[in-house]
Amino acid sequence: MEFHFPKFRSVDAELDKTYHYRCELYNRHIKQTPAGRVVTEFLVDVPWAGIYNTINCAAMHHFREGRWLSSAEVLNEYARFWCTEGNPRLYSFPIADSIVALAKVTGDLSLADELYPHLVRIHDAWQDHRLENGMYSQKCGYDGMEYSISGNGIRPTINSYMAADKYALALLAERAGDPEKADLFRREADILRQQINEVLWNEDIGMFGVISKEGEKQNVREQIGYIPWTYGLADDGRDGCFQNLLDPACFLAPHGLRTADASHPDYRKEFHHECLWNGPIWPFATAQTLTSVIEYLNTTEHPTITPKDFTQLLLLTYAYSHRDTDGSPYLDENMDPDTGIWLAREIMRGWNNPKKDPERGKHYNHSSFIDLVMTGICGIRPALDGTLTVRPLGTSLSGFEVSDVPYHGRLLDVEWDEKLGLKLVVDQKKEYRSAASEAKITVKI
Repeated sequence: MEFHFPKFRSVDAELDKTYHYRCELYNRHIKQTPAGRVVTEFLVDVPWAGIYNTINCAAMHHFREGRWLSSAEVLNEYARFWCTEGNPRLYSFPIADSIVALAKVTGDLSLADELYPHLVRIHDAWQDHRLENGMYSQKCGYDGMEYSISGNGIRPTINSYMAADKYALALLAERAGDPEKADLFRREADILRQQINEVLWNEDIGMFGVISKEGEKQNVREQIGYIPWTYGLADDGRDGCFQNLLDPACFLAPHGLRTADASHPDYRKEFHHECLWNGPIWPFATAQTLTSVIEYLNTTEHPTITPKDFTQLLLLTYAYSHRDTDGSPYLDENMDPDTGIWLAREIMRGWNNPKKDPERGKHYNHSSFIDLVMTGICGIRPALDGTLTVRPLGTSLSGFEVSDVPYHGRLLDVEWDEKLGLKLVVDQKKEYRSAASEAKITVKI
């Protein structure tokens, strides 16, 4: 059975082509198993995957992307799988936050309530990665980021994920009638948030960064430095680093966003491996960074970059990169920032090693895109309460429209026209409008 994503159309044909491709790609990765439906990362079996070829590394993207499906059935089954049969701790994964993110679109927390005991068990098991100071350490490879310049240690990734999960678990503990547990999770989350801002903030590079287990700051700008903004963890006044996304000498490359600062001496250092996170473009990281940009632009009064930057330089560049050498829609593992060649595939072709399949990453489901269109371009701000805010960041496009958007048991249609302004229709009945100069609608659902 095929589940449908909202229908999207804009004045940019290439953006539309990529959106439709990503809808098709996601559906190809929905797999029926004895444990219910799961979402895969690779279409072909890979040896490091778990049961049913599942890998939890990109599951946070699977949840954010799949929450816009016409039915929540797939992700309900997928969530139960990770809580009962899968291995949710092979890689860093904010599972509780991901399930709550799903509920922000469906409006239904019953699945999260059902899985709460499992989520607590999974969370508590991460004690084995916790240091004496209460922060979490991870190997970069188990963040899914092999050969990062910053390497192993106290990373913005896992610490942001764990803080987000603690806040999610505090909410679920309250709903479960356990205020003491809720207070514990919230206190731990607040402390970890403070530590992220005090310990992981690196004044020398003006970004969040990695601290080695020995306590040494790794002075390299990497895209992981934006992750705290995704979860609302970054303190005010630390947003100058968003200018780095527009800097060709740092992150901005002709074909997208580099994972590491191009000016660093170890940028794209050679290793005999196809998966390198020391500079190549990774859609996984691009999606994380753009999610952070969306949250930043929506929560900062005077941002250092603009919605137009998000749309023109960041999201559209990402959309245009979804192509093979013949121009057909395509997605693989990582990309050469300067040539646009899919790098892992090219490297493995050169090895001519029968144990390394160059085509393994074909139509790779390791990132999000639909969610960036829904929450960024269209500006639908999912929330657990009955308030719906639509504030599109895609207003530099002269027009776009999206229809049949599932939200809290309703169907939304959103339309933007640079002359006529913003229109929201709920269940094809109630219509709300905003002038182009304001481009924001807030209503009770």
